[in-house]
Amino acid sequence: MKAQIFSIGTEILLGNITDTNSQFIARRLMENGIDLYKMETIGDNEKRLYNAFKACDGKVDYVISSGGLGPTPDDLTKEVAIKVCDLVSEVKVDEYSYNKLIEYFNGNEETAKANIKQAKFPTSAIILNNPIGTAPGCIMESSLGTKYILMPGPPNEMKTMFNNEVSKYINKIAIMKSKNAKIGMLGEWDMARRMDLNCTHPTISPYITDEGPILRVTAKGNSEESVDKELTKGLDLIKKNLGAYVITTEDIPKEKVLIKLLKERKEIVSTAESITGGLIASSIIDVSGASDVINESYVTYSNDVKHKLLNVSYETIEEYTVVSEEVLLEMLDGLYKLTSSNLCLASTGYAHTGEVYIGILYNGKKYTRHLKLNGDRNRVRLRAKNAIIDTAILIMRGDYESNIGF
Repeated sequence: MKAQIFSIGTEILLGNITDTNSQFIARRLMENGIDLYKMETIGDNEKRLYNAFKACDGKVDYVISSGGLGPTPDDLTKEVAIKVCDLVSEVKVDEYSYNKLIEYFNGNEETAKANIKQAKFPTSAIILNNPIGTAPGCIMESSLGTKYILMPGPPNEMKTMFNNEVSKYINKIAIMKSKNAKIGMLGEWDMARRMDLNCTHPTISPYITDEGPILRVTAKGNSEESVDKELTKGLDLIKKNLGAYVITTEDIPKEKVLIKLLKERKEIVSTAESITGGLIASSIIDVSGASDVINESYVTYSNDVKHKLLNVSYETIEEYTVVSEEVLLEMLDGLYKLTSSNLCLASTGYAHTGEVYIGILYNGKKYTRHLKLNGDRNRVRLRAKNAIIDTAILIMRGDYESNIGF
């Protein structure tokens, strides 16, 4: 199945509003196993919108739009779709939608009448409820079989409508589900080298997210049972080929995995961060349950603070530079003396060059990694944070020594 997404509104073309709707819809389509053919932004121009919609008719299964469902004359999306689907003769005021307008405006019928175009639909349309705003969405089907799914422009209204209404509609046609395997310490090339990613039943697709690489397993079928069976098959294949590098197949942050390990063992984590500037601790604290496993964290950005707080010697800094394994090891020693934590995490590096050292002390044993990371300053910091979380999980699981040598 193929879809095309339209974001509609001159204000988007002018750059006054950022189009986050298309990104959200694209991700949800991918999760439902629907191929995205194209994304396009159209201004509030009836002729251009008609031509764009008409060009899709019969060529894709779904045209999905956001925007242009308001009460003003330049809100044209529904009217244009009605013409493309040749449903003009069917248009009537939907009583339920009109009564919802009256309710929304606290019984003021005069105001509701001023917005009445939002309650007009072809009788064959499926009306999509909007519990937040005044503009219902709708689904219309053309004679060529393309379904036009129209949703309002405000992101909170669109997302609610998609989650509550559109997802159910799509899943009635075919059951499609996806599950993610979050992978640690491997890039796309490494994953492709270790397993065949060209399988089709189910599909397994690599993506890079802010948490690092994931493998998304997507299955389609006519029953929940058959789809779930395919998903399990895909996840088992990933686990077989990638083993310990699979951090989790649950829909949870990697930091939650780390927190669970610490809580099970009644252990505590602390951090001393230079290049990551508190990002490691923040990512842990962002997850529920963190208060049970982290008591303290330090940003030791300057040499003086490293010396004063962690007892890193100036001689070591002078001889090896602040970005070195030697300094990192002294940071770990100092952090342990300061906190007595079971798990101590430390980082140092140069964000502008991507040279990073991460260090972990776990139950008396020290581990260090020297990384060369690509990307801008913030990307390097984020990747360093991901690397230390992944490494800590592997160490705590007892999988580090046998798997790190890739």
